[in-house]
Amino acid sequence: MSAEEVNTFEPVMQPDFCPVTQRVIVVSPLPRGLHELVRDLSDGCFDVMVFHHLEQGIRNAQSADLLILDLTSYREHEEEVALQTLLMQETGGVPVLLLIKESMLGHMDERLRQQELVVWPARPQEVLYHAQRIIRSSNKKAPASLLLSGTSPAIFKDLWIDRKKMSVYRNGARIELTKTEYDLLLKLLLSDGAVLTREDLLSDIWDTSFLGGSNVVDVHIKSLRRKLGDRASNPTYIATVRGVGYRMAD
Repeated sequence: MSAEEVNTFEPVMQPDFCPVTQRVIVVSPLPRGLHELVRDLSDGCFDVMVFHHLEQGIRNAQSADLLILDLTSYREHEEEVALQTLLMQETGGVPVLLLIKESMLGHMDERLRQQELVVWPARPQEVLYHAQRIIRSSNKKAPASLLLSGTSPAIFKDLWIDRKKMSVYRNGARIELTKTEYDLLLKLLLSDGAVLTREDLLSDIWDTSFLGGSNVVDVHIKSLRRKLGDRASNPTYIATVRGVGYRMAD
């Protein structure tokens, strides 16, 4: 959240297991002061890497889903150097969360004031909540290149797709799909938002070119939507293109 937002958050529900994990890099000159934070992130299904130096963390940012920078451990004369170094760096699109002291707000560069900020120390699990929120908002849609590479898991909105296990999860809970439903969902995801006709889906999923008014595609899409909790009238995942076919919703 930005410095102007009210610092409120909802309780974080800890999953009983971790079907998938994401990676967080934490950079702190004194990481022992973040022991509880690292523990909460680990318990929340994050793989955590800790670096002492800002340059090391930024250099490894591309291997992470979120970069958390602890600016509270710098001495007063070091704060400005650290902030200016941060402004000059490029994280390659990896989102950044800054842990700051309240006293820093008055002299932070305006560009940094617009970043995701948490005043530290924070309430229990508050950083975990913001980490989950930031990653969700920055990964509304996984690029087709990620899916095509066979990387597992892939993410679309709040769906997690583990291609190795042919499994789909939402909020840590597995959604039980048939093989055909899974293949349909994956085919739509791989289309990268393009419309797939019923004929395309019949050919690719059922290996048939039957065009005689078969409603087999519509029946399976309806079942898939029901299991995803989706609605044709207001789709979150699968949108209907009337008279043509289907695509992933915006």
